[in-house]
Amino acid sequence: MFFTRLFNQQRLSAPLIQLALVAAIIACVALPSSGQAQVQPTTRIRIRTADGAPVAGALVGLLDASGKIVVEGLSNAEGARSLSAPEGTYRVQVRRIGFEPFISEPMAFPRSGDLVLPITDRAVSLQTVVVTAGARCRSIETDAAALATVWEEIAKALRASQLTMGDLAGIGQFRTYRKDVGPRGKLISSVTNVFKVQNARPFGTIDPRVLAIAGYVQGNVTDGWEYYAPDEAVLLSDAFASTHCFRVVRDKKRPGLIGVSFEPVAGRRQSDIAGVLWVQEKTSELREMTFKFVNVDVISRFDAGGRTHFRRMPSGAWLVDEWSLRFPKLEVKESGETFVEIGFVENGGGIIQDAIPQNNGSS
Repeated sequence: MFFTRLFNQQRLSAPLIQLALVAAIIACVALPSSGQAQVQPTTRIRIRTADGAPVAGALVGLLDASGKIVVEGLSNAEGARSLSAPEGTYRVQVRRIGFEPFISEPMAFPRSGDLVLPITDRAVSLQTVVVTAGARCRSIETDAAALATVWEEIAKALRASQLTMGDLAGIGQFRTYRKDVGPRGKLISSVTNVFKVQNARPFGTIDPRVLAIAGYVQGNVTDGWEYYAPDEAVLLSDAFASTHCFRVVRDKKRPGLIGVSFEPVAGRRQSDIAGVLWVQEKTSELREMTFKFVNVDVISRFDAGGRTHFRRMPSGAWLVDEWSLRFPKLEVKESGETFVEIGFVENGGGIIQDAIPQNNGSS
């Protein structure tokens, strides 16, 4: 989640703008409890293709009798993942981008040794998905075949990005920046900060339910604005699904890509976002999200929004490697009812590109 605050104190003279990036380095790993919690048995699962090759970057989970995911993790470069769960009978679910999910027969856990699990390869084809004008609101229903197919590939990448931690330590650094741009594109100021990536996600989060209730932008022209962009947890949440409509889209300006667009449900008054998540048709890999702020009174008349770029790591894991947010600077005319854009503030960040190993040509 990317959160910024824009203070905009305006009179007839040039406004005073101050942008603060908050909560950019929030650790998402809970500290171990000091209580007497029962230690759950662990089983190491090794995922293999039919010819014995390791499956890296796959979502590996244990399903209970009702089909609910009890625990889930990301397989490493060797195709292995250790999962801890109470003793019982589970099915192993394997989800990887570009392929249909694999679900094993029920089996007892924990296992006495490594569980080597060969999986079948059934590729997903997004190139044949037909775009229709219809939209689904408040949920992505399984009977909406085209939408469900594309969204499932997006959801895999978003969930993998949530779980990606090991790859961060190997990157080393990320950066944040802020640009203040005035009339006619004149650069007023530019600040860049570089941080070390440790055992934590470099971008902060907020409860999706808070955004659904309070909105993505709060404030006004006089007192200033606080605005938020969605992260993986928000996009995958029930709160996001229940407040948006979705449909499959294509764009001639984006050849080879297919997207799922989202916009607030009809009648929603809270400030919100509308945008598109773009997926590569041939590989089913999530590439980018673009969005704009909507339902924000005067701000909705101007260019306010952002983009998030996703990258596949050598291990098969996913992460946000670049993001940006842009918000207008407004001046109030003498009538007090007319607003003029006199520049904008852009802030963003991402992984320092030189630190990312290039192994598969993905961008």
